[in-house]
Amino acid sequence: MPAKKSSAEKAPDAGPGGVMAIRLVLQILELLGKRQTVGVTELANALGTTKARVFRHLRTLADTGFAEQDPGTERYMAGPRLIGLARLAGLTPDEGIIRLARPAMMRLRDRFGHTVNLSLVYGESASILETLQGTSFVDVVMQTHAPMPLHSTAAGKLLLAELLAQKGSVPEAPCEAFTEHTIVDPAALRTELERVAAQGWAAAPEETVLGINALSAPVRDHNGVLVAMISLVGSIQHVTREAPREMIAAVTLAADEITAALSLP
Repeated sequence: MPAKKSSAEKAPDAGPGGVMAIRLVLQILELLGKRQTVGVTELANALGTTKARVFRHLRTLADTGFAEQDPGTERYMAGPRLIGLARLAGLTPDEGIIRLARPAMMRLRDRFGHTVNLSLVYGESASILETLQGTSFVDVVMQTHAPMPLHSTAAGKLLLAELLAQKGSVPEAPCEAFTEHTIVDPAALRTELERVAAQGWAAAPEETVLGINALSAPVRDHNGVLVAMISLVGSIQHVTREAPREMIAAVTLAADEITAALSLP
């Protein structure tokens, strides 16, 4: 009577090579989901592998409906089954960013105990979509799903700095003086935005509410486009006017982690 095959013999892909193949297929699927079309050479270069390996996996994905090939250009795109999986997940683009950002937000909140906000960009406006309340006895709570003032918030300054770099100007709107520290003079605001762009982060000490400061850093997608801002918010007693270096470093690191999660492999 023939001996039974071991589990390793039954599943040759279970070893390191099989794991690597699965990982490569998942990376290909991710790229198919993020790009309109992609070529074999382009995929191979992006993933650091050979065109032969990529082509072999693409053919399997095309045969099973997870990829499609344009017969005119021979480039590949997401197939109906991959699109169907995205729909089954039920995530909007905003929900996807929030889900990717939450681990970094939690680490930042747990480290300092202050409120952490994630603001998303909508054209020339921004709103807080996700907030993690701080762990202190007295905490800061901010309104979500509402357009924020851009000139007086740390996250808003990052968006204005981006618009200034792109267009050479910022949207013309009256700058309301929420406190005596709010920057309302156009020339002074432009100088502040140029400084924000140069340093890569923003603060807004007591510029919207007295006693409150925020530190914010930019989150970008795989094309380098500003899509969100992560902010650490607390009393001026703790998030001081001259922001502690460790806080600045932690906020920018959290933003970089979310950017990396949104970026291509």
